[in-house]
Amino acid sequence: MGKEHDQMDLLQMSLMEAMQQRHAVRAYTDQPVDNSVCQSLQSLIDDLNAQSGLHMQMACGVDDAFLGLPTHYGRFTGVHNAIALIGKPKVSAVDTTSQSPAVNGGSTRSTQGWDKSNAQDIAATDPAEIALQETVGYYGERVVLHAVQLGLATSWAVLDNAHAVSNPWWQAQADEQVIWFIAFGYPARVLTRRRTKPIEELCQLPQGMSIEDAPQWFLQGIHAAMVAPTSLSQQPFKFILHADETVSAQATEGLFAHVGLGCAVCHFEIASGVTPATALNA
Repeated sequence: MGKEHDQMDLLQMSLMEAMQQRHAVRAYTDQPVDNSVCQSLQSLIDDLNAQSGLHMQMACGVDDAFLGLPTHYGRFTGVHNAIALIGKPKVSAVDTTSQSPAVNGGSTRSTQGWDKSNAQDIAATDPAEIALQETVGYYGERVVLHAVQLGLATSWAVLDNAHAVSNPWWQAQADEQVIWFIAFGYPARVLTRRRTKPIEELCQLPQGMSIEDAPQWFLQGIHAAMVAPTSLSQQPFKFILHADETVSAQATEGLFAHVGLGCAVCHFEIASGVTPATALNA
């Protein structure tokens, strides 16, 4: 009864509070995650897979959830729990490739994933890849926020050559790609420093409108997007408020920009109640 009561108390943290509390944690203790917490995460993952068409999968309490694979950046320790973000490219109705030019010659494509070992960035170069990466960012961040509500620490991670590992705990079909991973557990240490660009660089307003004159709901959304996770805190996104008060969002040049955009759109939508137009919902 005590554990159930504690979990109910944790879930009373709002999503807005979870956004502010979330920080990337790369070092975890060996404290096991309670089964009821894993079940709560799995239930949400099942629901989001049904909504999104993704094939997210979770491992709890394993010896090394990253299977000894190198991470694309950052050093992780004590990762016993992780979520694999897997999906298949889906054709978007809008070609947004011009919004995020390929970096370092573009992507190396495989039917089972991208080989990220020798590249600084894998830029999405066609609408299907863009839509998949934004979908992973959006729905993956919804899982992250729920994990934070449950009292867990988290971090996004890219595992180099995850598609080539032998006997992984996840399963990817022939037409699916292993995109990202989310580590979770209890933190060995927490770094709370968070960098952000000026708000003026992250949004575009109708001609003649100042930040001070922007609608409150839009500012709430932008401030929430500013604390969304992006690779190396590069914040490669921009939210555009149009004269009719509709909103669109686009990726700018940066590391794994479309995944970061998906995370930012998730935050913006929760805080503002408005869904920006992107490749995700085109």
